[in-house]
Amino acid sequence: MSESQKILIIDDEPILLKILSKFLQKLNISSETAKLGKKGIEIFKKDPSSFSYAFIDYNLPELSPKEIISEIKTLNPQVKIILSTGYSVEDIKRELQPIEIDGTLQKPFTFDDVKKILEKP
Repeated sequence: MSESQKILIIDDEPILLKILSKFLQKLNISSETAKLGKKGIEIFKKDPSSFSYAFIDYNLPELSPKEIISEIKTLNPQVKIILSTGYSVEDIKRELQPIEIDGTLQKPFTFDDVKKILEKP
């Protein structure tokens, strides 16, 4: 991952924003955070090509994951989408169809879980 790339994290739980940011910092990856989907999309719009991933909490107020992912993918079709969730991955994938995601982080996740998902081709 190049120095100029970063990861957008959208989660309404401040502690999870902090934890994920710290994990990414340990991996020398910069990140931007937002508590709400609309704010996350605003941040993404500023420089869509600089983001390589978007980590999005599945259960956010305001906008659905489908709406957030659609908007982000419209701005940068290459960005990889990772959903963080406590729900069943199969149920989520079924609900999001036809939208595809690149992976999930099952809550509670560890540093190694984050590292593994970023190492996937």
